[in-house]
Amino acid sequence: MPQNSFYFKSPARIQRLGKYLKQLREELGLSMHAVARKSDLTPSYISKIEAGTALKSISVEALINFSGTYNIPVTAILEEAGFLEKSNDGLPDFITYLKIKYKLPHQAIRDLEIAKEIIEIKYNKK
Repeated sequence: MPQNSFYFKSPARIQRLGKYLKQLREELGLSMHAVARKSDLTPSYISKIEAGTALKSISVEALINFSGTYNIPVTAILEEAGFLEKSNDGLPDFITYLKIKYKLPHQAIRDLEIAKEIIEIKYNKK
């Protein structure tokens, strides 16, 4: 296994990751070929990841490529795959709250995140 890979000890993690990446792709209205062009990954590799059945590891570079293509932090991807724990205070993070409460598409949530950051900076809350 390459050193720059995340190894999934259970098939559930890779399936969770694949489902999340597929959801992001569909919310953005992108085909696998469009994602492949933007991310420098092959459509067959993207398909295997989204299906969650063929791979036991994923490279850090692939995660970074997905992050850039979908304009979402790598940490959010790692949280969805179960590599990082979500907030310990029992409250959902901002993104999770918006997804659960309003069922907004990814781009709308990203726009709200940007607005939140601007407000935090303006009022010195960061």
